[in-house]
Amino acid sequence: MMMATGCAALRNIAFHYSEVKLPDSQIIKNVKYWSSPDGDGSKNRLDLFLPSGKDWPVFIFVHGGEWISGDKSLKIMGSDIYGNIGRFFASNGIGVAVISYRLLPETNWKSQVMDVARAVNWVHQHIQTYHGNPKEIFLGGHSSGAQLAVRVALDSTLLTSLNSSPNIICGVIPISGAGYDLMDQETYDAAKKEDIFTKLFYTGDISKKMRRQFSPQRFVNAKAPPFLILYAAKEEKELKDGSISFHERLIQAGVQSELFEIPQKSHRTIVLSLSQPQQITTSVMLVFIKTLSCNGTHL
Repeated sequence: MMMATGCAALRNIAFHYSEVKLPDSQIIKNVKYWSSPDGDGSKNRLDLFLPSGKDWPVFIFVHGGEWISGDKSLKIMGSDIYGNIGRFFASNGIGVAVISYRLLPETNWKSQVMDVARAVNWVHQHIQTYHGNPKEIFLGGHSSGAQLAVRVALDSTLLTSLNSSPNIICGVIPISGAGYDLMDQETYDAAKKEDIFTKLFYTGDISKKMRRQFSPQRFVNAKAPPFLILYAAKEEKELKDGSISFHERLIQAGVQSELFEIPQKSHRTIVLSLSQPQQITTSVMLVFIKTLSCNGTHL
């Protein structure tokens, strides 16, 4: 079960990577969204990519990395993977906040979820200063970052604990997500095989109670925001099945959800397609973000 971004193993990156330009005046880096009492606080930062004009929607992107690695400023062979996503969407009229968060074992998975919630809350409180629309906030991520994004979107207690509200999230875009439901036997078996539990819980196996506690799918309810779920045609079966099952669970609960399989992409290369024009990935994301009616109407 490949839950990591797998970035170190990417090959022929030039084939998949298309650099997007954006004026430096429209990029603001290393914005502090929270001052963590643990560590040096360097992970509680985000980069903003700003479109021209006013009242544009905002996409908050959470990187993957098996909860133990990754950063908003990741570069591979000189290519800035996540920054390119920011520049692409900003050049298409959508603001982007690419965030970092504390990693294991510096912190634990619950604190990682709260880091993402704090970043979302910061964007909601401050994006209007940069001419963005705080009523049109979209949250997404890749791999383990997708799992964190989904948890924040579905678990209403997280934003509520920050004196905010879950209805500030207009829509959710998880991409090749991992670990949506550890109660699912296939997902559990794959995670155990790759020793994911040692990384997350510092033990080789976990109880059903812990499996349920970790799984964001258990928070699905009819008040959830709309979802656009993407997965790669060439990724591992358990990841495909997890995305499909999660989509079906949302539909059963009466939640608006769309599901797309991205052809010719793997778990590793799908993240590169997020900044490529004329890709199914970017096409469906642009439509989803630009056409969805927000203002908390999903509640």
